[in-house]
Amino acid sequence: MIRDNLRLLLAATGLWALAGCESMNKTEQGAVGGGLLGGTAGALIGSTTGHTGAGAAIGAGLGAVSGGLIGNSIEESEHKAKAVAASSAVPAPGQLSLSDIAQMAQQGLSDGVIIGQIRTTRSVFILSPEQLAWLKQQGVSDGVVMEMQQTASRVPPPHARVYARPVYVEPVYVAPPPPVGIGFSYTRFH
Repeated sequence: MIRDNLRLLLAATGLWALAGCESMNKTEQGAVGGGLLGGTAGALIGSTTGHTGAGAAIGAGLGAVSGGLIGNSIEESEHKAKAVAASSAVPAPGQLSLSDIAQMAQQGLSDGVIIGQIRTTRSVFILSPEQLAWLKQQGVSDGVVMEMQQTASRVPPPHARVYARPVYVEPVYVAPPPPVGIGFSYTRFH
């Protein structure tokens, strides 16, 4: 009878977990999932000693706290990745942003087309590890990412460009030396 109750409990909690998790954030999903798993494990362990309810309650509490902490950690790392992508330097007018590259990759444009656009716009990217991870999450290929990394060494970023000013130099005229010739002169010796 206890095993039948536990199977019913497992089935009910599994169905409940599948029903409403779409609208929850990662912290809430972790807490619910951890609570369900902890409660089920606690009930199983408690049933061996005759304290199924107490075991389920203790397991659910510990599971909810642990699951919530894990879910919160995942949520924070996702927020950090989004913030890094959003805070990437605003490109100079006419240059591509990280979002532009990700959007082209998600639209199914070939690597050659994306790389051609990077070169045509003379876009410059200096990518952080977080930005590299974000680009990979967005489906940008290794070839495009490598091209983006190479732009940093090919062209200086717009804010570091130094434009040479024309230098006006007065012309210098050099007169030819006087001709050297052989001649005779008369001198008196005393």
